[in-house]
Amino acid sequence: MNLSWLIALVISATILFTLIYKLENSRKFRHLDSSWHKRLIQPVHGHFWSIIEFLNEPKLIAFWDCLLALILILNGEIKKAIWVLVTLAFTDIIGIILKHSIKRERPSENNRQSYSFPSGHVLSITSLSLIIWQIYGGLFGITLFLGLLALWFLVVFSRIVLKAHYPSDIVGATALSVFCFLLTIPFLA
Repeated sequence: MNLSWLIALVISATILFTLIYKLENSRKFRHLDSSWHKRLIQPVHGHFWSIIEFLNEPKLIAFWDCLLALILILNGEIKKAIWVLVTLAFTDIIGIILKHSIKRERPSENNRQSYSFPSGHVLSITSLSLIIWQIYGGLFGITLFLGLLALWFLVVFSRIVLKAHYPSDIVGATALSVFCFLLTIPFLA
């Protein structure tokens, strides 16, 4: 792999492990994160953000991932199809392990019973976006990049607006997704 890959891997790992350490060991950090959560965006009532949330449920993202793999198989790109499935599965498994290891409670305004860190929605959409960009970025260029970035921002904002996660849950999910993606890239070559 090249130097930029290694630098990106180290940066994403550093962000992820620093967040995990701070969440586990720093009350001051957790308090700051909670303060940002309360001040960042006031809750908005309406169905738009709930629709964004639904369309990006991790289980639905897994469906889109399988559909992408099927398209690749039909195009004779079996190695890419396997890589697509393995990348999302690997990322989701690590995310689930972290959720159940860290056991961070969701914000008090949220009624969900699952754990908060890392955000499953952000983890899944980041992974799928990176996968799609890796496969089709050269073909569709900046248009695809901007579309994926817009979708990613919508999911991030939905998690904040719906008060489902703290900011560090979103940053952690993004860092974890980038880290796992970078670990699987060598298998695509």
